[in-house]
Amino acid sequence: MADEQFAFTYSLTVPSERAARAAADELAQRGHRLVAVRIVDHFILDPASWWYGKPSMRPEFTGWWDVFSVFLDPAPRPAGGDADELAAVRTIAREHGGVANGSGGGHKSTVLRAFTRVGLVHELTDEEVVRRRSALAEPVAVAARPGPAPAAPLAFRDTPDEQAEMTAIAEQLTADDDETADDDRDGWDEEWTDAGEMLGALFDGAMHQGTCYPHTAHAVPGFVALALDERVGDRYRAWILLDLFMIATVGRRDLSVMADQRHALGQQSAETLEAVAAREAVAGSLPRLAERWDESSELVRFCLAALVAACPEAGAALRPEVSRLRRADAGTDREVTLRLMEALAEDDPRLIEDALRDLSAWKPKTATGSDSPYATADQRGFSALESLLIEELDRQ
Repeated sequence: MADEQFAFTYSLTVPSERAARAAADELAQRGHRLVAVRIVDHFILDPASWWYGKPSMRPEFTGWWDVFSVFLDPAPRPAGGDADELAAVRTIAREHGGVANGSGGGHKSTVLRAFTRVGLVHELTDEEVVRRRSALAEPVAVAARPGPAPAAPLAFRDTPDEQAEMTAIAEQLTADDDETADDDRDGWDEEWTDAGEMLGALFDGAMHQGTCYPHTAHAVPGFVALALDERVGDRYRAWILLDLFMIATVGRRDLSVMADQRHALGQQSAETLEAVAAREAVAGSLPRLAERWDESSELVRFCLAALVAACPEAGAALRPEVSRLRRADAGTDREVTLRLMEALAEDDPRLIEDALRDLSAWKPKTATGSDSPYATADQRGFSALESLLIEELDRQ
C-alpha cells in the first residue's frame, strides 16, 4: 500500500449545468480518469439522502454546479506534486466563470473506491488516460527546477530559562484574568507541556483557525510585549514575530485565496475592517520592534524583515537592511524568500511579480497556491511568503 500510486482529486464550481459539462469535458480531455457533475447541494435536494432537507453549507452557490474528478498521471507523482495540473484546473474553472476548490487525494485504490459516481459523465480506461495525456501540447509533468544550495541555519540565542519563558507567555495568556500568572502557576504548569503549546493557544485566541476577528487587533500589544521580553528565547521569539506577520497580512492573504470566488460571485475585493485594524496595530508597533535590530540574532532579523514586508511604510527605515540580508544569502534557497520580502517592502508590483516567477521555477506548488489573476501582486506575494516563512522556521 505504501508504494501504491497517488491519485489526485479536484473539484470546481461553475454557474450552470452547461458550464459544468463543458468543464467536465475539458478535464476528461486532459486525461482525468473519473469526472462527475452535480448541482450544488445535490444530496440536500435528494429525498433518499441522509442530507435531505438540511441547511446548505454553501448558500452563496445555490443553483450553481459542481464538477468532481480523479487524476492519475501515467507518470506517477508524489503527494503534492500536482502544481501544474492544479493550475490547469483553476484555469478551466475561471474560463467557465467559476472557481476551483483546491486538490486532495490518496492511494489509487482508496480514491477510486470512494469516489461518488452520482452524475458520472466520464470514465476513462488506463489506455485512454495515457493517450490523452500524451496528446497534450505541454509536457505531461512540469518538474520543479533543482533549487539553489540550502542556506546555513540562522544563528539564534537559546532560551535563558525555560521556566521563566513559560511564565512570560502565561502572563499574556492570563492577562484578562483577575489572578496573576504567578497565582495561577500550578494550573498552567499542568495544562501546558512546553512554551510552543502555550504560544499556539495564544495565537488561536487571537486568530482562531486563521480568521481575523474584532478582538484580533487588541491582541497585538501582547504579542509585541512577548517579542520584546528578555525571558523569551529567539526560537520562540521568531514564531511570535511570525504570528505578528500573520496578523498583519491576514486580510490581504484572504483576498488572494478568495480572489477567484469573489470574482465569480461579483463581490468586491477589499480587506475587512477587522483585518485593516489588525494590520494597523502591527504597523504601529513595528518601530518599537525595529529598535532591537542591531542587537538581534540572525533568526530574529529574518523575521523582522518579514514584518517590514508586511508593513512597508512603518518599516521604511529597515528596507536597506532587508536588502543586505538578501545579498548575504545570495545563491541559497533563502535568497528567493528574501527577494520576495524585499519586493514587498518596496511595495513594487513589478518586483513582486519577478520574485514570484523566480519562486515558481523551483517551488511551483508554493507559487501556484496564489496564482489568481484577480489577486493583486502583493496579495499573492503575502500568500506565498506565509508558506516560505513557516518552512524556514520549521528547519531551524
